[in-house]
Amino acid sequence: MVDKVPKSDLIIILGDVYAKLGKESAYQKIIGKHTLHEETNRNGELLCDFSAANNMIVMSTQFQHKQIHKGTWRSPDYNTINQIDHVLVNQNKKEAIEDVRSLRGPNIDSDHCLLKSTLKQRLPNIYKKKPIQLTKWNKTNIQDPSKLKQYRTPLHNKLKNTPDTNNINEEWERMQKAVMDAANEVKQTQGRTPRNEWWDEECRQHIKKKNEARSKWL
Repeated sequence: MVDKVPKSDLIIILGDVYAKLGKESAYQKIIGKHTLHEETNRNGELLCDFSAANNMIVMSTQFQHKQIHKGTWRSPDYNTINQIDHVLVNQNKKEAIEDVRSLRGPNIDSDHCLLKSTLKQRLPNIYKKKPIQLTKWNKTNIQDPSKLKQYRTPLHNKLKNTPDTNNINEEWERMQKAVMDAANEVKQTQGRTPRNEWWDEECRQHIKKKNEARSKWL
């Protein structure tokens, strides 16, 4: 997958790779000095070989933090902490990563801690025109034949009672206003469909209980 990406692009690889990275001098160009472990395990060696072959660097070991903010996985007996989740980035674009640290607080339903990466990336200034707000009409009224018949009467009256003009732009605005006003009276607009319809008070209470249980466990 990395071979398919253009070399000029910023490549960021992150995930749980079960790799302990030590402080051996052989990997000092790839591994930072702020790693949690002293020796590199087999998966760590594979990760270093991959990084060296693709000119990448492990950014999760480059920043100085407390030990508790380096570990990403804690054993079930709560005695062992490992740093096995890592973030890799191109060697020539490592300045794009400003910080990497683990967060113990967020409840993510996992025995791993959430790994937070701060990315600094300048985006091009693209100025787009303000999107046109489209009116969503009530589908039920549109499909009702009786509503369609009712729509003709106010539309005819509005067009009839508005004086004609010789200006084509004013004539178009007059027709447009008549059509919209008649539609608002008869067809009516459709309200915005709420997102997350499944989210209700019951879900909120379960999430609250889960967070309270996690706080006691921590």
